[in-house]
Amino acid sequence: MAWRPGGYLRASGGLLGWMLLRAAGQVVLVVTLARLLGAQGYGRFVAALAVAVFFVPLAGLGLQGVLLRDLARAPERLPEQLGQALRLWLRSTAVFGIVGVATAVAVLPRQIPELVLLAFVPAEVASSSLVELLARVEQSQHRTSRFGAMLAGLVLARLLMLVIYAIRHGTTVAGWMWAYAMGSTGYAAVLLVWAWRTYQPRRRSRIEYALVRKGLPFAWGTLAQRLQTEFNKPVLAQLGYALVGNFTAAQRAMDIASLPLTAMQEALWPRLYASVDHVGRMLFTAAVLFFLALAGGVVLYLVAPLLPWVLGQGFGSTMQLLRWLAWLPALQVVRNVASFHVIANGRASALAWSYVAGAVTSVAATTILALRHGLAGAVLALYLAECTVIVLQLVLSSGSVRKQAM
Repeated sequence: MAWRPGGYLRASGGLLGWMLLRAAGQVVLVVTLARLLGAQGYGRFVAALAVAVFFVPLAGLGLQGVLLRDLARAPERLPEQLGQALRLWLRSTAVFGIVGVATAVAVLPRQIPELVLLAFVPAEVASSSLVELLARVEQSQHRTSRFGAMLAGLVLARLLMLVIYAIRHGTTVAGWMWAYAMGSTGYAAVLLVWAWRTYQPRRRSRIEYALVRKGLPFAWGTLAQRLQTEFNKPVLAQLGYALVGNFTAAQRAMDIASLPLTAMQEALWPRLYASVDHVGRMLFTAAVLFFLALAGGVVLYLVAPLLPWVLGQGFGSTMQLLRWLAWLPALQVVRNVASFHVIANGRASALAWSYVAGAVTSVAATTILALRHGLAGAVLALYLAECTVIVLQLVLSSGSVRKQAM
């Protein structure tokens, strides 16, 4: 595929538009939940969500990454591979939705009704994994606007149900979790029907488990990433749900501010996958993205004092937290680019091991540091885990470059 910077920037811009709409929904969602539920209530909500998020990549069996890579190179195989992926998704979602409920009941302090978790966790696991699966199909075909629309649609559907609930029934943590689950389930059902009619995936009498073997490294890698970013929530919950609320609010602010970077990266991957010689293009765009991430970190540091004012009483720690987290997106750019290079050279298993090492570092560091030092320890654990993954990936990437040069 010919390299067209103009086309890449247009695709990034179109995707950014949908991501900004998604971000607007997330901002409204976070600010509304924070102001109406307070730090304690918001902390309970996001702690349960963090546990559910652990099982999203397992529900998809890593097939999202497989479809993005393989269909970008061989789009004619879309109906066959998607049919296989949807069958595997349905079975794995049923299993990991139940496992997620059991885990949430076991690890979270008993302030959330078990019946609520029974609806909330499977709804998050099923909807997020399905949207990711179908969105990656669109991304593989360079339809970045559809990719962004699918992701934005899930957030907006959840927000709509929460608004309806708030108007009719008021504001309780359990009620908002029910509304969130209903919005997630409804959107997933509509999207699944649409996808079946649009893509017409082929049904086969047997499942090709070779596809599962391809996907598992992606699944473990994504799970490891989730452990890096979300394991701190259940740990901090042991010290108090208000800490979870403050930490998550600052983390979400960082994520939303990083959306332009995210859009540029998501539009970049399928183009690089389809490129015969991706190394030079990858290094140039990586340098640009890293510079933009550092500039964004400066902006986050400067605007951090506004965050407690926006969120309201109980969120006084978010200013310092956002300043601590402001430089994390720059490290994530390095990690994402190195990840792409390793995957593009057919070393997904080695990549998965680097993420597993990062997850082990995150779990160990968070357990030790967060329980001893609270929010500061949780932030330090994030940086330690990110650096662990980057070091391992740079070693793997340099090995791939030397191999190509020989």
